[in-house]
This record gives sequence, C-alpha cells and structure tokens, in this order.
Amino acid sequence: MSKQLRLDPAQLTDVGRKRPHNEDNMAHVIPKDPVVMGKQGALFIVADGMGGHAAGEIASEIAVDTVSKVYYQEDSDEVPTLLLRSIKRANALIHQRAAENMLRSGMGTTCVAAIMRGSSAYIANVGDSRAYLVRAGHIKRVSQDHSWVEEQVRAGLLTEDQARSHAQRNVITRCLGTQADVEVDIFYEQLQEGDTLLLCSDGLSGLVSDDDLRAIVEQHPPQESVYHLVERANENGGPDNITVIVVRVIEVGTDPPGTRVPVYIGGGDRIEDEDTLTLNMLPGKAMAMPGAAAHPEEVYATNTPFHYSSGPLIMGPNDGSATAFPAQTPRKRRSRLFYPTLALFMLILVSGLAGSLYYLYLHNKTTDIDTRLQQAQKMINQASDETQGSQINPTDALQKLAGARANLLTVQTASRNSTQDSLFRKLQTSYVSAAQTAITAYNTQSKIVQVPCSNNTTQVQIGSGSSGNNGNTGTHATTIASIKDQKNNVFSYALGANGTLYQLNPQGGLTAPMTLNGSIQKIASDGVRILALTASKTTPISYSLHLLIPDPGKTNTGILKDSNAATIDTQTTAGGNTPTTITAWGPDVYVIITPTTASSTELVLDYTIDTNKNTLNKPSKTQFSFSDGVVVSAAAYPDHQLFLLGSTGSILSLNHATGNGTQNSTLQTASSVLLAQPIGAPLPISATEYTSFTQAIPSIPAASPKVLLLPNASLLIAGSGADNKPHLYVADSYYHRILDFTTIPSQSAGSVSITPIATPSNSANAGGGVASSTPTSASITMSLEQQYTSTRLFATVNSFVAHPQDARLYLLAHDDQSPANLNLITMSISQNASVCTPAA
Repeated sequence: MSKQLRLDPAQLTDVGRKRPHNEDNMAHVIPKDPVVMGKQGALFIVADGMGGHAAGEIASEIAVDTVSKVYYQEDSDEVPTLLLRSIKRANALIHQRAAENMLRSGMGTTCVAAIMRGSSAYIANVGDSRAYLVRAGHIKRVSQDHSWVEEQVRAGLLTEDQARSHAQRNVITRCLGTQADVEVDIFYEQLQEGDTLLLCSDGLSGLVSDDDLRAIVEQHPPQESVYHLVERANENGGPDNITVIVVRVIEVGTDPPGTRVPVYIGGGDRIEDEDTLTLNMLPGKAMAMPGAAAHPEEVYATNTPFHYSSGPLIMGPNDGSATAFPAQTPRKRRSRLFYPTLALFMLILVSGLAGSLYYLYLHNKTTDIDTRLQQAQKMINQASDETQGSQINPTDALQKLAGARANLLTVQTASRNSTQDSLFRKLQTSYVSAAQTAITAYNTQSKIVQVPCSNNTTQVQIGSGSSGNNGNTGTHATTIASIKDQKNNVFSYALGANGTLYQLNPQGGLTAPMTLNGSIQKIASDGVRILALTASKTTPISYSLHLLIPDPGKTNTGILKDSNAATIDTQTTAGGNTPTTITAWGPDVYVIITPTTASSTELVLDYTIDTNKNTLNKPSKTQFSFSDGVVVSAAAYPDHQLFLLGSTGSILSLNHATGNGTQNSTLQTASSVLLAQPIGAPLPISATEYTSFTQAIPSIPAASPKVLLLPNASLLIAGSGADNKPHLYVADSYYHRILDFTTIPSQSAGSVSITPIATPSNSANAGGGVASSTPTSASITMSLEQQYTSTRLFATVNSFVAHPQDARLYLLAHDDQSPANLNLITMSISQNASVCTPAA
C-alpha cells in the first residue's frame, strides 16, 4: 500500500506598519480525496500585488483564485504542465481586467506557488516572492528573484548584502498581468521527512535574514512560526505587507506509478512542447517555461534559469522497463589473428572518426562564433539607428542591445581566433557606447533629469547651523514652508516635531522659535503668509487656523506675528473627525477634514483671506466623495481647483466653488486626473554607470496608466514654474523622484482643461470614487514637464515647497549616504538647457 504525503501547514498575512491596506494574497489547498492528493498533490501560493486604486489587491486575488481553481480542473498527473497553465491563465485574466478599466492599467502581482506530491516539490515563481527549503539546520533559497538587483547579483556586480539595501531593490523585472504573456520559472526538489517549505512575499524576505528565517522555522511548529516571522518583519520596520506560508513534511508519500525522476540530458534550447515539461527539470534548478518566442541570440549562464530542450528521459532502475537478451547459440572457433586484426581495425576506425568529429567540432564552433558576432553587430547597429533621427525608439533599442549582449556573453567564454577576437573587442566598445546612448535617449524621451546636474542643487544639513541646532531645540524638522516679504526677502520656516515653528537660517539652524495657543500640527504657505493649524491641549480637542505674516515692526528679519486666528467649528470635528491637510493658493486656504470612521466622504473647509485686513473669513463647507483610501496630501491651484492624493496613490481633482460661509448641499465628486501621455519610469542605472557589456541591460519599467496614479506618492504641492504658470509637483518615494506637471490649456485662455467624462455604472469599481447619483464628473488632463530623480538625495522626502519667487524647490529630505541626517536641498527647476538637461 502506497504511503500518503502528510503535511503540517500554516499561513499568515499582515498589513505591516507603513501600508494603508494589504495587497498580498495567499491560499493553500490540500485535497481530502486521497486519489486527487496522490495524483496532483497539495497547492500553496503567495501573491504580492502592485498598483493603485486597490488594483494590486485585485491582481493578487485573481492570481490566487485562478491558480487554485484551474490547477485542479484537469484530471492529470503532469504537475509542471498543470502548474504552468494555471499561472498563465491567471496572467491572462489579470491582463484582461487591467485592459477593461484604465484606472487599473499596469496592475500586476508577483506569484510563488508550490505543489507537494509524494516525495516531490515543484515550485513556480514570477517576480520577487520567494520559496525556501529548510532541512537539517540549513536553509536554501529555491526560487530566483526576477528583480533588477538580483540580476546584478547573478552577474557578480552586486553582493547579497548590497542588494538587500540597494535603492532599486524593489524594481522587479517580471510579474503577472503587465504583459499578455509571461515567462514562468519552475524548480524541482526531492522531499525528505522533516523538511520545511517556506513561501513568502518580499515584505518578509526583504526584512528578515535567511538565518533568522531558518532559526524561527526550526524552533517553532508552523502555526507558531508564521506569527514569529511576521512579528520579526514588523520589528524591523514593517514597511510592506507581510505574507508567509510554512509547510512541514510529517511523512513523505509515494509518487504515482510511472513517475519519472527528472534528469537533464538535453541541450540549451527552449522547450516548445508543454507536454514534455516533466522530462526537462533539474533538481534544485530553475526551468524557464515556454511563453515567449525563441530567440537564437539568447544565452543563459549557469546561475540563471535554465532553458532545456526535450530529449530522452534517463529512467531510474525501477522504471518498469526490461532488456531482452537473445538466445545463446554455439560460437564458431576464431582464427588466432582475428582479434589482433579486429583491434587494429577498430583503432584505425576510432582514430579516423575522432579526427573527423574534432574537425567538425572546430568548424561548427568557429561558425557559431562568427554567427553570434554577426548577430551582435547587426543588433548594435539596429539599436544605434533607433536612437537617431526624429523618430527615436529607445525602448526597442534597449531590447535589441539585450540580444546583442547575450551573443557577446557567449563569445566571451569561447576560444576565438585573432580575427574573431579583434571583432569581439570592437563590438564591446560599440555596444557600451550604444547602450549609453539608448539610456540617455530614454531619459530624454521620458523627460527624466538626474540630479544633481551642473550646479542646480545645494544642500545643507538641518540642525548643523551654529545657532539653534537640533541639540539645542531638542526636536527635528517635519515640514517646511517659505514666504517673501514686501521687500522680496525670502524666508524659510520649519515645523518641529514638538509643535513649535522655527525660522531656518542659511546654515540649516532652527532659530526664532514661535509658539501659538496650542500645538502646531500643520503648516502651509501661500507665498506671502504662513498658515498654521493648531490643536488645543484640552479635551475635547479644538482646532484653530492661524494667519502668520512678517512682523512689520521687524523688517528684514523674517520674524512672524499672529495676524488672525479662526476656530474650526467643534461640530465639524465632533466624533474625532480630524483636520489632516491644509493648503493654500492666493487668498484661498483649504482644510481637509477626514472622518475617523470608515467612509468614502471627506469635508473641505474653504477660507478666504481678506488681504486688506489680513484676516480669515468664515469658511464654506463642501462634502466630497473620495473612495481611494484617505487624503494624505493636497495642493491648491488657481480657480478654486484642488488636487488630492489618496493613500492608494491616486491623484484626483476637485473643483470647489466657494459658498460664502455656507454649507454646500451637493455632494461633490473627486475625479481622476488624466494624462496627456504615459509617464516613463526611471531606469535603475544611468548611462555613466553603464560601462561594460557584462552588466545587465536595464529593463524598461511598465508604462504608467492613462490616469495619474503613483502608488508610492507621498506629497503634493503647487507653485509657479519658470514659465510663471501654475505647476503641480508630486514626490514619488518608490523611484526617488519629483514629477512636474502642468494642466493642458483649454480653448479659453488662462483656464485649465476640464473634460467631462461619463460616470462608471459600477461605482464600486470607479477608481475616482464617483458617486452613482452624479451623472457626470469633470476631469483635468495634465502633461508631464519634467521628472527629477536622485536615489542619493531623494532617498526619503519628508516635505517640500516651491520657492515663492524663483524657479526652485526646497526639499526636506534624507539622503542614502547618511540616512540619519536631515538635509535642506535647494533644487533649480529651470528648463534652461544650459542649467540642467535631461541626461543620464
């Protein structure tokens, strides 16, 4: 009687400490029917979604549900084939769902899945979710990440420790849903009793070392270890969702009759027939599954996923086959010279055959090297053509260069004659030059400026000034604002974590502390005044909005005085409703009130400033629909336009007409901001950093959707650019960049482009949070002017503000070289090419 595989599984997911919601999904299926369990085994899957408007959560849910259902729909024991088909089906469904809704364009998910059957485990992965095997005091990572840093590690350009802390560690090169087809890696492992299989998202593997994973899994049973693993990731910061499945093998089962142990004896080509998949897996190695057309120029190093041809399977001794022997017959007596003559003949035959084979081998090898060099030269020339003229296509150029690089890697390790060696060295140089040109062309086309460039930035450390440094104030800056006085003197201010407002001196010192009646919670600026939101220290808490102007009795000093304060109606903040964001443009000051209960509506208070008296008028109130999480940042714009950043990364617009201190009875709707063109994401490497063909060619990130959606955006501000027109600036922490947008002018001069769009019939799926009772909504179309990127300077942007007079931005940020230091960065945003041009 065959033994049944017995498993002890446990799973757990957690939102972490920084994310507003959980985009991970997981599942496991252990069939109760012993026949199904014996034939198809148990399934375990983890998916880590990405994309705003809850798109990441939807993508990971589709992946988990589809794989779990499709895998068991066929009555077959061909595990790799079933697993591949189910993952490809999930990819197609996610891609289809994204195409049906432009708000979810580009959504995707990683996926790692395992089938445990009998004494075997088959692990499939796409992306950077991982599978580990723990056995007898050792841990082994089974899967290989499809990420940019992992490719650099495999190429020997980064160490594991460097990759763990690299700024581009979250840039993945493969996932489900972003393309119509996907390439899946499948791995094979032989199981033993006591083994533990661990599947997890990068929210765990990126925060907890392999040794800690092993120690926790070995010290605790699965039901306890999952909790300890999640707890450890949260203790280490918990910046991402955390999901883990732990499966311990209690007893190894018997494989189905006729199961053939995978043994590789094939060549290096792709598999084209899915039915041969089980013939071509190497234990502990990856097998890249069919999904893309074969490319003759591709080459695979030994530390990358293998692409095997389907050859004959070497069977084990228990494969059921038998060898037939002919019946014995009497042998005739041989001549004494028979065997010496036969041996001499065989020696001559073997020598001739060996010489012929060696000649053919050298000839074919020489021909193969020539072919690959010619292919590489052709691709390099084609790539160069793609980056010249008026119709450049750097994306295609980089793809062609990836093929050229694969050919050069093959030739690099081959024995070359002098002619081949000369051409090879020439192609190395032309390849690097073409790659640098393509990267630069991509940056130019995508309007990417990598800073610092020329002299467009200055940097001082906050708290390093000789007067009023952090040591003296006992606090650190959280938010900055700038104004100019009547004599056009510019002064900057910082809100301390202690609720005190400080003036910033040129050396970065916190000086001239200013306290108000209550703790200052938020500050903003309209260019000539500071707005300060305070909270009382009494219970219940009351909030006030203060108008701070330069003290006319202390000219040229930047000292502020409290000109006027308006108390927010306590009914507005009753029940714990909290003012979360303030912003201003000209005489309009906005305060966003967020309810504490789960709700898709928020409230905006619109104060107008009497500029003659420097006082705040009674605010008008408008409720608006907002189902994209909660408002985390807002930017005021001319003509009563508000831009709102949701916690999901969506950026919506709200045109708010003042009501002269009255309640607007109509529930307004925040609408999606449309894009005039897709936004190209920054590459993980610059042209100057790309110096050798042995470096992986940078993969082009997925294009942005047609709406303004940045899942890791953290801040919005508005200001006047070098063209004296209003600009919207967005800080995106994922790509360490500041994006500069302008509205596309409509036919009437001086106004923004408002495009009516139909309200989606299913409001639950409307990414803009459109209320079903509203027939239409107005959307603004914006155009990208520039995106300023710096992994070093913009490691974390805490706050930023537009200079009130010049085309500059002030940023309060940490850099990656000294993460503990807080810096004030002044960055020019002039579009003068002599100051800063899009370059690598």
